[in-house]
Amino acid sequence: MTREINWFATPAGQSLLADAMRQAQPLIWPLCGHNALLLQPVAVDQPPPPMQCVPLTRLWCSGNRFAGDVLADGQNLPIASDCMALVYAAFVLESAESPMGLLREMERLLVSEGHLALLTLNPYSLNRLSGSWRHMALKTRVQWSHCLQDAGLEVIRHEMLGPLWARTGNAPNSSGISRPTGLRSVNFLLARKRKAALTPIRKNTKAVALARETTQA
Repeated sequence: MTREINWFATPAGQSLLADAMRQAQPLIWPLCGHNALLLQPVAVDQPPPPMQCVPLTRLWCSGNRFAGDVLADGQNLPIASDCMALVYAAFVLESAESPMGLLREMERLLVSEGHLALLTLNPYSLNRLSGSWRHMALKTRVQWSHCLQDAGLEVIRHEMLGPLWARTGNAPNSSGISRPTGLRSVNFLLARKRKAALTPIRKNTKAVALARETTQA
């Protein structure tokens, strides 16, 4: 992972992280099950978001590795397969050495019908003009959706989060706020691990004939 992830340790990064997770809370709360994993870009003093998937394991980026409840390589988490009802990853793919490798690792951890919730930076956001995100691997919502599908996950929801832009001038607006959705800072994507399809076993013709003969006898 690149050192640029430290942007989330700055006041601006901490503010965006806290605001995005606060706005995502109503989208996360309905999810329930046994075991959840929370991945964050930096260690934070804030308490974890309330959720119905418990118990919760927390990890955060530390150089090229994850630290927290366990120490881990970003593409080799020491957690059993098929054990998490929810993986909640906030802004960790942008700085991963192999985003697809990390996505596949998240998919491995999920139980069948488990959920992966992603917070990712929106490359169309005006915040990008500051240059703070220049060394991060930014992708659009459509691009991340394709990555999720390639990892074996089904995208079931997308929302735009982050601060709203204040309207300037005298244009009429009852709230005083404009809402150019596509320019907001954060994409929220919710994906589900698909159940493995059961492939019917093709019966051997001779075996079927033999079984019929045995039944008739």
